[in-house]
Amino acid sequence: MVPAQSLPQLVLATRNTYKAGELKLLLASAPVEVIDLSMFPDAPPVDETAPDLRGNAALKALSAQKHTGLWTLGDDTGLYIDALGGRPGIHSARFAGERADAKANRALVLELLADKSDRTARFMTILALAYPEGIHYFEGRLNGRIAETSLSTQGFGYESIFIPDGAGVSLAQLSRKEKNKISHRAQSAMALVSFLGKLKKG
Repeated sequence: MVPAQSLPQLVLATRNTYKAGELKLLLASAPVEVIDLSMFPDAPPVDETAPDLRGNAALKALSAQKHTGLWTLGDDTGLYIDALGGRPGIHSARFAGERADAKANRALVLELLADKSDRTARFMTILALAYPEGIHYFEGRLNGRIAETSLSTQGFGYESIFIPDGAGVSLAQLSRKEKNKISHRAQSAMALVSFLGKLKKG
């Protein structure tokens, strides 16, 4: 194993401890030392004003890169529900209002789908890597459907109401190992690990 001090540092452009912890685990085999913005308390907040996930991920990565001077990774994730015309999409974190929490967001989704037979949906994650050669994107997608009620008190965001295709339980009810085999964030992270490995060999 290469000593951590000889690896380039990769800054996760987030202070969300749940998200940072998950990404650090998923990137454990990457040839980088993964840290997050908790190491940079004066890093400025980022307004997510882009019209899509890719744009918001890039805004986060480039802001963190400008502040730290290091390789940075921005991410954005959205839940796209067919019966709601793709909503909440890029507004997933604030679907029930700017100050709404995840519980309120889930409640609004369930309310809007109460009379809908089509409950198909997908999670999408975009990771944006800002590094000396520019910016590179990695995408992950997980298809599934929305449950009729919350199925767990665990999980993050909408995970307790999202049932992945082929699973009989919600994303929140899967073990971390099971989740990290199929999740949208895992898919994008594995693509990033492969990319970083090729960079190191090159």
